[in-house]
Amino acid sequence: MSAPLERRRQDDDVLDVTRHLPRPGPKFATAFIWWALGFYALHFAAAPYQPTVLEEQRYNDLMTQAVFSEEARQAERNLMAAQRALDDVHVWGWRWREPYSRLVPERQAKLNRALADYRVVSSERNALISEAKSSVGIWSPQGVGEVRATFWGDYQWGKDFAKRMSFWDVVFGLGGSNRDEELAIVLLRWLGQILMNFTIGFVSALVAFTFSLLKLLWVYKTGLLSGALFFAVAMTGASAMVALVVGGMYTTAVGGVYLVARSVLQARLEGGQAGRQRFVRNRHYDHVD
Repeated sequence: MSAPLERRRQDDDVLDVTRHLPRPGPKFATAFIWWALGFYALHFAAAPYQPTVLEEQRYNDLMTQAVFSEEARQAERNLMAAQRALDDVHVWGWRWREPYSRLVPERQAKLNRALADYRVVSSERNALISEAKSSVGIWSPQGVGEVRATFWGDYQWGKDFAKRMSFWDVVFGLGGSNRDEELAIVLLRWLGQILMNFTIGFVSALVAFTFSLLKLLWVYKTGLLSGALFFAVAMTGASAMVALVVGGMYTTAVGGVYLVARSVLQARLEGGQAGRQRFVRNRHYDHVD
């Protein structure tokens, strides 16, 4: 094969891949701006609102009162003690054994009363925490920091979920593979399954963060307009991060598969060209003889 033809074939291979890549245009520019703004909001943007000294003081006082509430601690201790007392007598076959048939209902009733008291105190403490957070607002450093921490927690959960799915795929062998399949086909199936697992994991994390964000907006007592704007900004940042990770995984995988396939094809072409040259030389020697 001549050099111009070889160069043309390689150019055609590149064009076959680049044809499917996004081309510069209004849609591409809009998507890139959206992604850049979301990435900046998630990682680098500072809180747009700085609480006053009085708001900071009120926030700290209410949070201290809620966290270090002696009433809440006592209710929690009573609940744990009631649970331990029930566990001590909750044996197998307690309904037909004395004195457990008498002790279990009594201690179960005590546990129910302790649980009801704990729920009342917890409700009061949560209301106090909500009041403290509403004094600074969701746009404050406290609110923005908590939203970011919530996202990274859900992000880690999604990643761990994908790892567990991939682990069980390895244990069960992706549903079994045919022994007659080539190694390349098996590896491609494993790669595709791993990519699918992480895609499901990160998308699930994004969905979980959506509900967590709505809960935080409720806790911070955010107004409708302000909450809608903050929700849009936060979801833009979260989806930008998920798009970056998922898109990076698929881009890396497709690029690696393309390079490997191209090198294999190149080796086959060179092997075929060498074989044809040997065949021509042998024909030439036979003709001379």
